[in-house]
Amino acid sequence: MIHLHSRRTGGARRARTGAAIAAAACLALAACGSGSGAAGGGGGGGDETVKITVLTDSSGKAAFFGTAIADSAKFTEKYINDKGGMDGKKVVIDVQDTTSAVGTASQQMAKAVSGDTDAVIFGVLTEEALAIAPLAQDAKLPMVNIQAGGDGVTEVGDYIWRITPQQALFYPKFAKYLAERKGTKSASVFYVTDNAPSVELATKVMPKAFADAGIKVLDKVASSSTETDLSGAVSKLMKGNPDHIQTQAIGAQNVTLITQLRRAGYKGTIGGGTSLGAGALTDLPADQSNGILYYSSFVGSPDLPWKAGSEFSVAYEKATGDQPNTFHAETFDAFNLIQEAVLKSGGSSREDIEKGMNEVASSGGLAAAQAEKLTFDERDAKGPGVVIEWQDGKETLAPGQ
Repeated sequence: MIHLHSRRTGGARRARTGAAIAAAACLALAACGSGSGAAGGGGGGGDETVKITVLTDSSGKAAFFGTAIADSAKFTEKYINDKGGMDGKKVVIDVQDTTSAVGTASQQMAKAVSGDTDAVIFGVLTEEALAIAPLAQDAKLPMVNIQAGGDGVTEVGDYIWRITPQQALFYPKFAKYLAERKGTKSASVFYVTDNAPSVELATKVMPKAFADAGIKVLDKVASSSTETDLSGAVSKLMKGNPDHIQTQAIGAQNVTLITQLRRAGYKGTIGGGTSLGAGALTDLPADQSNGILYYSSFVGSPDLPWKAGSEFSVAYEKATGDQPNTFHAETFDAFNLIQEAVLKSGGSSREDIEKGMNEVASSGGLAAAQAEKLTFDERDAKGPGVVIEWQDGKETLAPGQ
C-alpha cells in the first residue's frame, strides 16, 4: 500500500535517495539556502500559538486517505482549542494538498522549513516522505508521519517520527484470527507492484504469517495501482477456490477488485489491510461488503476497551456525523503527540517539541486513540492492532478478540 508498512531493509539507501530529491527541490526553490533555511525558520508560531503544517494527499492516487487526514486535522484543531489549546497556546493549522506528487510535497515542505511552522504532520505516501524528511531534519523541524511505512523514513534523523504502527506487526494476529475464527485453510493475495510496502507485505510478511497460522498461500497476483480491469487477476485469484482472498491494493482499486470478485461468483472471505479503513467500502452494496475483514490500528467504536480511543470515536462522530476511521485516529494521535511534547517540555519551539516527544517516548508512551499506550522504538510507533469486520455500512470490532 502506498504508505503502508513493510519491514526495515535498505533504509539508509532509500533515505539517501530521499535526501537527493529533497536537495534538488531546495535548489529549485532557493528556499533551503535562504536566511532561515537549514537553521529552521523559526518554530515561530508565536508565544501564544502552535503552528502546525499538515501536508497530505487530498488529491491524486492517495486521496482516499489524505482527505480523511485533512478532515481530522480540522476537527482536531477545534477539539484542542476548545479545551484550552496546547498548554494554553492556540493551535493554528495550515493544510496543504501534496497532490500525491513528490515535487509538490517538496515545495510545500521547503516553504514550511523557511516559515514559522513549529511542526509538520505528513501523510501518507512513502515516496513523498523520503523526499521531504531530509528537509525537515536539516531544519530541525519536527515531522510526524501518518502511514509512510516504507524503509528509511524515520531513519532520516531524530526529528522524524511515525505515529502509525507497522502493518507487519498486525499480520500474525490477523492470520491467526482467520484460521481460528473462520476456519481458513487456503488463501491467495492481490497486490500492486508500484508500491514497495505493498510488495513487501504481500510477498514476505503475509506468506510467513499465513504459513505460521496453517494457511496455505495458493497464489500471489500482481498488478499496477492504475489498472481498472482486474478480470484477469480475478481469474487467477479464484483458481484453486481459496477460502480467503487478501488484497494489498490502493484506495479505490480495492473496491474494483471486490466488486469483480463478487460478480465472478467468489463466495469466500475477502480481507485486506489499513487501506480498507478509509471509507473504501461505503459505496459497495451490503451483499458485496458485509463480512469483509481487515486489520488496522483502530476501529471507530465506542466499545473500544481503552479510554482515549472510545472518547475520540464518540467525539468525532458527534462533531461530524461520520464514523471515524484509522486515518482520522492517526491524525488525532499525531496532534496528541505534539501536544504532549509541548506539555512535557514547557515550550513550543521546534527544539522544545523534539525534546518533548523524546520525553513522551522515554516515559512509557502516549495514551492514544489507536491504543491504550502507543510506545515508540527509534521514533516509530508500536501498537497491538485490531481485526475489523465491515457490517451494514460501518466498521465493527470483529467478534472474538
